[in-house]
Amino acid sequence: MARVTALVLLALGCSDVPQSTDPAPAQPQAAASAQPETTRVGEPAAFSPAPTECPPQTLGVPGGRFLMGSQSAEAGRDEKPVHAVVVSPFCMDRTEMAQADGRTPQTFSSWTAAAAACTARGGRLPTEAEFEKAARGGCELGEDPERCDSGDRRPYPWGKQAPNCELANHSVVGPRGPKRCQEGPSSVDSHATGAGPYGHINLAGNLWEATLDWHHPGVYGDDRVDNPAGPAEGRAHSLRGGAWNTFSTNMRISNRFSDHIHGSQIGARCVFEGGKPQVEDVPPLAWVDVEIDVRHKSGDALSGRWLTVTAFDVADLQPNGMPFLGRSPLSEAGAKPSGQAAQQLMLAVPDGVEVKISAALDSGAVGGSPGPAASSGGIGWAKSAVRATDGVRVSVEVGPLPAHPHSPRP
Repeated sequence: MARVTALVLLALGCSDVPQSTDPAPAQPQAAASAQPETTRVGEPAAFSPAPTECPPQTLGVPGGRFLMGSQSAEAGRDEKPVHAVVVSPFCMDRTEMAQADGRTPQTFSSWTAAAAACTARGGRLPTEAEFEKAARGGCELGEDPERCDSGDRRPYPWGKQAPNCELANHSVVGPRGPKRCQEGPSSVDSHATGAGPYGHINLAGNLWEATLDWHHPGVYGDDRVDNPAGPAEGRAHSLRGGAWNTFSTNMRISNRFSDHIHGSQIGARCVFEGGKPQVEDVPPLAWVDVEIDVRHKSGDALSGRWLTVTAFDVADLQPNGMPFLGRSPLSEAGAKPSGQAAQQLMLAVPDGVEVKISAALDSGAVGGSPGPAASSGGIGWAKSAVRATDGVRVSVEVGPLPAHPHSPRP
């Protein structure tokens, strides 16, 4: 099932939303994120050459320091602060893993399946740091090859140019709404014009790619170990790179996603000959279940193909209460509509985080809706934010998206 969240958000962003009265956002879990970005530049590049011998169909990535994260207006809190990271040289698949025909991307039912596929080949999944290094390049590629500088903050694998269908298979955002480059993933050897700095292709778009790390939004900081691999345990793993149905605003190298989000199509590529991934000393995330009661404003029964509930960190919301485009949700869950006037869903959310809950009903209707199919039966937000703790209960009413000249079309 295709990811629905971004489509719903664009639809909601075109509707009339009252000004938010939510309390101030929770503080980032990593204290280092409060430091100014200027401390992330000036580090020596610490360049080390790529491996001289790599397995077939892989390309070498040199080791050294690179700038990880983003301070752009589209970046979520989990992409900050920008910080210098060192990785060892490694080899990585030039393309996403393919099926037996060698061209069709292989999709995986779970992170475990993707990890097992790499193990069977004698490799492993890349860490988040290795994936971002391969996609962004190291500090040796910036304005000063000896040091990290502002030129090392390339937002996309191909550089600074905005995403288009020649560079990546994704959903292009425009004034009339999102328009997909194609309906589904393209061949693994497509979009060579959007190759990364070391020659890897489809590092942005096509399929979300599994990484080794447990997902943790507060792991970033200035004192990370070399070859970082995130916390020792968790509930969801990080995904990188975007997919064929991911919006242009989410195509940044630094964008972090997780397999806790409903409907993500997962692919993978493997790493060989890299340094030993180092588990980081960061408190694991504690999760709690938020109880969400969904009703339709009209009183009609909830029926159709799918009912989705999503949680956003309040820190990633605009003053009007809507998420900034490009920000990834914290978590998402869904179920088949019950056919009753109300339906209860449970959504796991990181404990103690201030969140805003939304719901979207896919009625299964074809045509005639001013918004995308994912919200064809109604969309809505909880009236206020809540702090995620055990026993919290949230009510959301979904209703039709008002006709609007800028409503996106599927």
